[in-house]
Amino acid sequence: MVLSRPRIPNVALLVVGLLLGWGLANIRPTQIRAGGGDRSGDSIVVTGPVLIRYDEGSKVQIPLEAIYLLDYKSGRLLGTVPSLHGTVGSSRYLGTFAERDLVADFKIDLDDGPRPHFLMTTGALGSYSAGWAPLYVFETTTSQLVIYRILQQTVGTTDSTRLELVEKRLLAKGERPAQSGQ
Repeated sequence: MVLSRPRIPNVALLVVGLLLGWGLANIRPTQIRAGGGDRSGDSIVVTGPVLIRYDEGSKVQIPLEAIYLLDYKSGRLLGTVPSLHGTVGSSRYLGTFAERDLVADFKIDLDDGPRPHFLMTTGALGSYSAGWAPLYVFETTTSQLVIYRILQQTVGTTDSTRLELVEKRLLAKGERPAQSGQ
């Protein structure tokens, strides 16, 4: 007795294989994007993109990120753009730090006014931003918002970084952010 099993035609297997391969090749998982931010005591640190460079050698886009530190005690905002700076015998990643005086930018009276309370995050402006993300700094006791942009320029082996105040705004009545319990 000869048992015969049904055979699937080779053409059908080929079509199923091609469709499966095409489907797996075109299904892309969502990109994982990390936004770093943390707060400890009187300091806040966040990161955010500042520039997308195109590397001609490897033919890929290379995003650069900035690191921002807000220090309550000194009323300062610091920022830098880490990138590899190689020299003979050594290399470093951190360049110069740009600095802003938040007390001056927000016009805060530390002697007679309430103690400032800052919140900070980076955002996205979409395709019009050329890869940079604005840094939003809120001061909740005076209901102000300031937007900063970090700019880095490298000439030879010297790099300079500066934090530029892009826009300052007093939040309208009713737009005041909720006070935290701190």
